[in-house]
Amino acid sequence: MTSVGTMKPIRIGMIGAGTVGGGVYEIIMNRLGGSSSNVKNTRNQPSKGFINPSLPKCVISKICVRNLNKPRDFQIDKEVTSIVTNVDDIIHDNDIDMVVEVMGGCGIAKNVVLESLKRGKSVVSANKALIAECLDEIRDAALKSKGTFAYEAAVCGGIPIINALQGCFQGDIVHEVMGICNGTTNYMLGKMEEGWDYEEVLKEAQDLGYAEEDPTADVEGYDVRAKIAILAKLAYGTTVPVETIPCTGITQISSVDFEYAKLLGCTIKLVGTAERLSQYGEHDGALSVYVAPKVVPTKHLLASSHGSGNTITVKSANMGISSYTGPGAGRFPTANSVVADICRIASKNSFKDPFPLSSNIEIDNDYTSAFYIRISFQDELGIIRRVGELAEMYGIGIESVLQNPIKDRMMADFVVTTEECKVSQVKAMCEDIGQEDFARCVPLYMPMLSE
Repeated sequence: MTSVGTMKPIRIGMIGAGTVGGGVYEIIMNRLGGSSSNVKNTRNQPSKGFINPSLPKCVISKICVRNLNKPRDFQIDKEVTSIVTNVDDIIHDNDIDMVVEVMGGCGIAKNVVLESLKRGKSVVSANKALIAECLDEIRDAALKSKGTFAYEAAVCGGIPIINALQGCFQGDIVHEVMGICNGTTNYMLGKMEEGWDYEEVLKEAQDLGYAEEDPTADVEGYDVRAKIAILAKLAYGTTVPVETIPCTGITQISSVDFEYAKLLGCTIKLVGTAERLSQYGEHDGALSVYVAPKVVPTKHLLASSHGSGNTITVKSANMGISSYTGPGAGRFPTANSVVADICRIASKNSFKDPFPLSSNIEIDNDYTSAFYIRISFQDELGIIRRVGELAEMYGIGIESVLQNPIKDRMMADFVVTTEECKVSQVKAMCEDIGQEDFARCVPLYMPMLSE
């Protein structure tokens, strides 16, 4: 039998050398035997050499970057790693066994993934936007390839939720996958709960590097939308086109919403949800997938996720509720997930089918929930009566009405919470309220979680 020490090293080509790429390089080269010398990493630790006797030696032999002259914040071992600017120098290199794609985007990255698989190479990607958009195409390519496609780092950074859903629920039936999948908005909402205004906290998040110069993908919920599409496919086997997923971000939330949430014993979190609706029995109906800020009881697990942390909960027939929490982003947490995929492939312990389940469950995004509705108004007589009439017209039961003391009669707010109803009912009612003379805008509505 061939011992691990005499096995051929796994030669890796990496596309991208940014924050995550740098972390991957340091872990692989310093911890899995890739470095030729005592290379220092960004945590000022010397190379530990090859420490895992169950794995073949791994080495990143090529890195593809856009700009050769750009300074890097990690040290490259030039004795074993060459730098190139053309992805074909990696894709068409027969000595490369595995490609790590950490460049992002859906253009060049798509070609890298599909062509590498076509040529029999294994691919590890952290690219949630690409995977969500081209999910079936990538799966088909992976099944036809001699290589393997893995993507643990694409959802929730360092949390091993992909591997859990691939392997730990094979004898179970998932009812719901739900969670906080974006650290930027979780950080921002936490600051708003402390009383910060949206624009103020967005600027701080950008200054700290949490939010991009163009924060649209984060604050409008598009980042979470891609991630919940991936989790829905894993949990249920049904492909949900990203563009069909209803998506509401955090841009309309204000500090006053946290004041009312506090009165309800709640906070507010941006949550991605994929759940089986109930038709004849419990969780036996259509699949509902959506992204929305939710009013979350402070005793709920999701309420305990602070800062840039992420939390995922899975409700299933056998397990009840299981939870996964940890760093949702960052250099080494995300790189750790990339390296975990590399190790699973190197040890021949990865899933050949990246999405093991296959089904065609009907999709119905008209989900049922209790709702929080904030109505901004100019004060006049009969406002609550009129809101009650519209609620009755749309078959919505009102649970409670909350109002802080009015400081400015021309710019005031009150909140209505509802009994369980369909989101389509609430949306139609809010559109009608927005047409009333007293309304300053269309009301903000958010689903409410129960404890």
